[in-house]
Amino acid sequence: MLWLPIAIFSYALNAGSLITDKFLLEKKIPNPAVYTIVISFLGVIAILLLPFGWNAPTVNEVMVELASGFLFGIALLLMFMALNKGEASRVIPFLNGLQPLVILPLAWLIVGEVVTGKFLWAFILIIIGSVIISWGKGKSSAEAYVLAIFSAIIFGISIVFAKYAYNSADSFITPFVMTRFGTLLFAVCLLVVPKNLRAVLAELENPEKQTGVLLFFGQIAGALSSILINFAIAISVNATALINALQGLQYVFLLGIVVFLSKKFPAILKEKISGDILKQKIVATILIISGLAILAL
Repeated sequence: MLWLPIAIFSYALNAGSLITDKFLLEKKIPNPAVYTIVISFLGVIAILLLPFGWNAPTVNEVMVELASGFLFGIALLLMFMALNKGEASRVIPFLNGLQPLVILPLAWLIVGEVVTGKFLWAFILIIIGSVIISWGKGKSSAEAYVLAIFSAIIFGISIVFAKYAYNSADSFITPFVMTRFGTLLFAVCLLVVPKNLRAVLAELENPEKQTGVLLFFGQIAGALSSILINFAIAISVNATALINALQGLQYVFLLGIVVFLSKKFPAILKEKISGDILKQKIVATILIISGLAILAL
């Protein structure tokens, strides 16, 4: 049962990474394009994995892998834009709750995965939960939810393309690294825009020590979370579906961190958290977790 605490810890790390992203976008790096560019360039560190499993891909595999990474960059930018305009505890569950609704039908069409009748029940629970968690007069604007919807759709397409690439390749590392280069390609496209280039250069000329530390923490937490969840799957026995279902714990950790920071350190993160709003978010989180569990089990 070692996989269980590892999986739980990994989702806690990812929640911390998302909160760090929200703080940096709100306080330190308000331009989502700059944040996307920085993270995309950091992702190229994945080339360090090449000696452990590189197999030359075919032209078709390269195209799919680059497309997956490029779409991931677009979705990342849209997610950061949504976070910049909305509350993390509303936007992230809303975005993540929509992703399975995009991934399942696409996986059926492109990868050949079977969609069962339980999809309808999961669909209903996730939609209801997403509506409830986004309902109200918080800081999240309608634009934040529109951006989150497009982000979820593009994330879903990117993930299915990546799944197709993994199924086609002989190595996990080759598609993973190539998708990072696809994301880098999108970052280069962002740099072509003069405003973004000037903003990146300004950030490099006058970096804040605190920003660098937080950015490093956020990215390390996100990367470690990904590694740990894959390790948990690798060492588990007949528990892959359950580990996937535990993704819902991320929302619980996210909500807990937001409540703590909003009450104790409002200068770091301020979200409207009253008793009624807290109950609303808890009910919505339970519904979304239930929907994800139905999809996974």
